[in-house]
Amino acid sequence: MFNIQEFIEENLTEGYLNHAFFENQVKIFALNYLNRGQIEQECFDRITKFVEDNEPYPEENEENLEPPEE
Repeated sequence: MFNIQEFIEENLTEGYLNHAFFENQVKIFALNYLNRGQIEQECFDRITKFVEDNEPYPEENEENLEPPEE
């Protein structure tokens, strides 16, 4: 059976990781889904925590750990 909440959570988090959405976009989209009753508060919290835990984008963070070239 199709679970809309799982679909939304998966697509927002994957969309963030593949740079389809920025942090603020994911949070706004998630809030809109919450307000419409398509996701529950717990799901909204997981989505926002995921984005906050992965900000900045993981690839950018890894690049910043390398010493600057001279």
